[in-house]
Amino acid sequence: MEMTNDRERLLAKIKKLLNMAKHNASNETEAATALRQAEAMMRKHDIQFAEIEAKELNPSDMAMEGTGESRNSSWIWNLAWAASYLTSTMPTKRYSRESNAREIKFAGTKDDVQVALLMHDYLVGVTERLTKKYGGSRSENNAFKLGVAQTLVNRAHEIKEQREEEITKASESSTGRDLVIIKSDMIKAEFNLRYGSARRRRVSDWSAYSAGAKAGQSVSLNSQVGNTARARIR
Repeated sequence: MEMTNDRERLLAKIKKLLNMAKHNASNETEAATALRQAEAMMRKHDIQFAEIEAKELNPSDMAMEGTGESRNSSWIWNLAWAASYLTSTMPTKRYSRESNAREIKFAGTKDDVQVALLMHDYLVGVTERLTKKYGGSRSENNAFKLGVAQTLVNRAHEIKEQREEEITKASESSTGRDLVIIKSDMIKAEFNLRYGSARRRRVSDWSAYSAGAKAGQSVSLNSQVGNTARARIR
């Protein structure tokens, strides 16, 4: 019971910080601080609860919820993967009666899904704000968004890899990474999720894409990953 209460308190703090980041999005310093704190707490959550989750998870712990996002754009889907990497969830596209369209949804534990929805909402908003500031043509803006999203998904994947290494080191047994894989496999099995090879991206303007990729380096996500000195999503 104490472990459950600790987890609930930690997740409540994470959700509060992500909401703060979203509402302070116009103030990059405040958004960066909130995201940095949230990401640090998510690492702590993963390390503290990965082993107990993998051993005790059952279908009743799982959930799938929609983002309300039905735009069929590659950059939005890439951001769904970025959010999933950061929250130990799996993204999918499923038909929604409410929107009468295929909607991006997240599957995973109930708490993780709630955090993923907030993270995806934040990343979409940040990307749109950067694009407005860029101010290109429609074609240029689409390429710019894809560049931002590709940078973010790459960086989120780095964070995921580092977390899994930390979980392995912190695990009482030597099966930390195996426990992460078990959780992922359980989510896929519960919701019948299957993934093919990534499609080759089509970029209409490589100059705009490069500008977006560069802009994505300054977006707030987490503290530095590894020992590199380059800017990270804070």
